[in-house]
Amino acid sequence: MRLLVSNFLTNSGKTILGVACLGLVLTNCSSSTLTRTVALSSTKQEVAANSKDHTVIWSSGFEATNFWQRWGVRKRGAWGLQNTKAIKDYSGKFSRVLRVRYPAGSASPTVTNSNGAPQGGSQVFANLGIPPKDSLRLSYYVRFSKDFDFVKGGKLPGLFGGTVNNGRKIPDGTNGFSTRYMWRRNGDGEVYAYLPSSHEHGTSIGKGNWRFQPGTWHHLEQVVVLNQPGKANGQIQVWVDGKKVLTKNELTFRTTNALKIEGILFSTFFGGGDSSWATPKDVYVDFANFSVSLVK
Repeated sequence: MRLLVSNFLTNSGKTILGVACLGLVLTNCSSSTLTRTVALSSTKQEVAANSKDHTVIWSSGFEATNFWQRWGVRKRGAWGLQNTKAIKDYSGKFSRVLRVRYPAGSASPTVTNSNGAPQGGSQVFANLGIPPKDSLRLSYYVRFSKDFDFVKGGKLPGLFGGTVNNGRKIPDGTNGFSTRYMWRRNGDGEVYAYLPSSHEHGTSIGKGNWRFQPGTWHHLEQVVVLNQPGKANGQIQVWVDGKKVLTKNELTFRTTNALKIEGILFSTFFGGGDSSWATPKDVYVDFANFSVSLVK
């Protein structure tokens, strides 16, 4: 089903720059049937993801000057903060948005570190100041610049747990996972998950089930329910602009209850591990109104 919607790797110098930039930002701030017990039925989850009475436990509209502090950003794995800026939303839909820049020729950190290409996009691991969870709902809005060329693809934020969850490092069930989105050619969307079952790189889930349009705000919602250890009963569901576009059951995220959802992996860049993924021109993406909610 397709929904057409209008609208690190480490060259040490690059890594130090990312962490230093994070420190500067923070310093300058004003300080198949699913069986499980950890979550509820698919129908109830759909209601949880779309109803207005869900229990929001964290949110960010980028209004505060110290918004990164509110995100609980970790220094590990952080880079590209110089490419982010909170600005007024010219469309009037939101008060402020976070604009992320991707300079011409930029792609993934791998490309930057291998051939000196510009660093585009940004990444932070944010624990949000909340306790780890077995299930969470992530909601936010995204708008690609009107002249955005999707090229071959790129990353968008999702949820994460543990420390092995990106950069072609495959988790083993005890040490990590992630559920970032990707845009693909022509704006096709998908979930790009790092799971114990992944091979060499992340697992593509639901590719082409929806399509992003440049210059238009899209509302992304994902509900992630971790599996019970020993059972393949994890789940990912996605809504785009209020329409359900993906349900993926029988997933294994973990082999131990100690591994939980820890927060948001705010990760966005073109790529892909070589320059064929690079943007041919300067573009940007705006992000707005992040929140996480309990799955009842």
